[in-house]
Amino acid sequence: MHIDSAIAPAADVPEVGHATRVALFRLMLLQRDVEERIMALYRQGRISGSVYTGRGQEAVAAACGLALGPDDVVAPLNRELACHFARGVSVAHVFRNFLGRGNGPTFGRDGNMHFGVPERNVFPLVSMLGCLCPVAVGAALALKHRGESRVAMTFWGDGAMSTGDVHEGLGLAGVLDVPVVFVIQSNRYAYSTPSERQMRNTNIAERIEGGWSIPCERVDGTDATAVYAAAAAAVARARGGAGPQALEALTLRGHGHAAHDGAQYVSQELRAQYGDPVERLASRLLRDGMTADDVAELRVAAEQEVAAGLAEAEADPAPDPAQLTRGVYATPVGRFAKPG
Repeated sequence: MHIDSAIAPAADVPEVGHATRVALFRLMLLQRDVEERIMALYRQGRISGSVYTGRGQEAVAAACGLALGPDDVVAPLNRELACHFARGVSVAHVFRNFLGRGNGPTFGRDGNMHFGVPERNVFPLVSMLGCLCPVAVGAALALKHRGESRVAMTFWGDGAMSTGDVHEGLGLAGVLDVPVVFVIQSNRYAYSTPSERQMRNTNIAERIEGGWSIPCERVDGTDATAVYAAAAAAVARARGGAGPQALEALTLRGHGHAAHDGAQYVSQELRAQYGDPVERLASRLLRDGMTADDVAELRVAAEQEVAAGLAEAEADPAPDPAQLTRGVYATPVGRFAKPG
């Protein structure tokens, strides 16, 4: 594995119990299965938007989502689908958006991951990656001003480390000392640009600690247990008043940047350095004492949940043209209201 030797494997994280590993496995299976269905729908021409999968990165999404408390807020990106599921967002809700259903989170206006679930404290995705860094800082500042024991979390990739919003957000988070956790998915590429072609020092944890004095732990992003332990500890520190925290999860995209990208620029030698996080956790569950049949039952249960969610979304209505302006224009109030 192409990681630092100092990064602890799951076997060295005894505080993460078997029940948590099972929960992580379920979330990762849901993301993997949903995204495979979405890819198939995309190839069938049934999705008008594009598809950005998190294959190979499911451990980070599941672990960080599960590490948050129910009242914490999170701003996931397009590769953190398991984080939505950890927050209680249903499989059908996700399919409704991709299929453009009228009762979906964007009322049929989007065929992608550009949606949030406010009642679950999930902020919507912004396509300009890195932009959610200052948004999460603002949310954390609000939580701090209210005196609430809540934490904000957001994600970005190594490519976003070259954007201004990330640098401004990190600086503001440190100065204001807010309860926010930043999760950087170092998946080796910004679209097709290798990390070493866009930054001189590819050790992002070192850059964040040295540049902004924000604690940042490097962790093996293919090891769900290790990511969960690190994320839970970071959330606890932020909640306890220790200020902003960060994680750098070392991963590799299993697919290209998007569905249209075959990722031919990724060498087979590099792919061989990284394992499959889903199968890695399955092996750990077997070592925990689960039988092969037990693990197979978890896989079948996830497949059934995904199939049921897709069927529910497919049966939902298309958008009503009469609702085209819903949510677009504000209702005039005060002196701007139309005279009666």
